[in-house]
Amino acid sequence: MKTTNSNKIKVKIQIHATKLKNVAGAFKGTSDPFAVVTLLAAGHNEQPIVLGKTEVIKNTLNPTWTKIFPLDYSLGKLRYINVGVYDKKSPNEKPMGSAMFEIGDILGLAGNVKGKRLPKGGSLYVRVTEMTEDAGELRNTIVGSIANTFAGIGLTDLDNIDENENDTTLKLKLRGVKLKNVEGFMR
Repeated sequence: MKTTNSNKIKVKIQIHATKLKNVAGAFKGTSDPFAVVTLLAAGHNEQPIVLGKTEVIKNTLNPTWTKIFPLDYSLGKLRYINVGVYDKKSPNEKPMGSAMFEIGDILGLAGNVKGKRLPKGGSLYVRVTEMTEDAGELRNTIVGSIANTFAGIGLTDLDNIDENENDTTLKLKLRGVKLKNVEGFMR
């Protein structure tokens, strides 16, 4: 692991879950899970910080989210995250379970992955690895975030758009990117 002054490193957090309990409700199909990752306060004067929310993956109880959560971490300092999983399909985004993980503990494990059983059913897994400084890793993080932001929103065949159309049209060109079906399309 590369360290800088004060033994600080940049890590990335990735999460997935298996065998979650379906909380969508009767006749509503299978839950649409998403997760919220929160960095818990390290001291009395600190507040918890929400690191972000994953994309919603429709109709699954075994989600593997693509969202990556970068975090500055000081080696040897206890830092806890809470990962809460919720169902977007159910009213008020019903909780499916949550678990707390310590970053340094996961970094010290083989494969840098730790799993915990959820009281309502299923398991939640967190992987923490050092984020390298190469451009490919940074590009993948940015592309993952862009994909999470734009996935499935008003997709249009850009080949048939008139060049004189208004300036608010966003044109994206993706090459060599393997897309993952996260919305249940293309079955």
